[in-house]
Amino acid sequence: MITRHHVALVILCSLILCGVLFPSDPVLILVICLGACIGTILPDIQMKKPQGFQIRNVAWVVSHFSSVICIPLMCWYYNAASVRTTHPRDKRVTHSFPGVLFIWVVLAALIFIPSFILMAHTTQYLTAALLYGVMFGMVLHLIEDMCTRKGIAPFFPFSTTRICGSIRPCDTTDRRIAQFHFHHCSVAVIILGIEFLGKWQCIVSEPICILALGSCLGMMIWSSDVSISRDYTGDRGTEKRTPGLSDQFISQGKADHPS
Repeated sequence: MITRHHVALVILCSLILCGVLFPSDPVLILVICLGACIGTILPDIQMKKPQGFQIRNVAWVVSHFSSVICIPLMCWYYNAASVRTTHPRDKRVTHSFPGVLFIWVVLAALIFIPSFILMAHTTQYLTAALLYGVMFGMVLHLIEDMCTRKGIAPFFPFSTTRICGSIRPCDTTDRRIAQFHFHHCSVAVIILGIEFLGKWQCIVSEPICILALGSCLGMMIWSSDVSISRDYTGDRGTEKRTPGLSDQFISQGKADHPS
């Protein structure tokens, strides 16, 4: 999906979660939502720098963290460990659970450790909330991209099995993404409205929150005809390539910018 879709859907999901778990702490909600927005941008290493000054420049700077700092480390590790030879522009490197975990660990080391050593307890608490939001946003990014035609390789580089759906994010005739926005927004308004009015007890708020998030994500997966396919065969460290498939991942670029 393109950046604005990722950000909008992640914010709505974050509000559903935070509105139930932390209804009386707007600062914490804001920090977690900020972290989720950062997290949902970090995997898009192929984002191109916008011409001139645009709001997308902020997203490009965030994604540059992954492409400049994390990708070289990941490729070096995978190549040194003989897991698989990886190209630094291969989007499967960051569109996978090992990839997002690696990015999160690097970001946590750069942010949390200094704050834990040098700063006050409140700052440490907000830093932990930010990192929680980052991981939440990255996981949602994978789920959302799983619904697209190009999909994700969730365990790359250890497995090249791909999970993909049927959505083309830039196809304006396909109304499913608009339906995702409407459904997420409706659920968020209902959850936040009930929480604001105090119409339920805390003992049932968490299960309802889980069901609400599950309905949003389940509706996306079900509507996108998600399926599993194998793109490569062969042993670890070697790849028998399906013709044209590498180009499909490495040049995702303009039409799907970024996924």
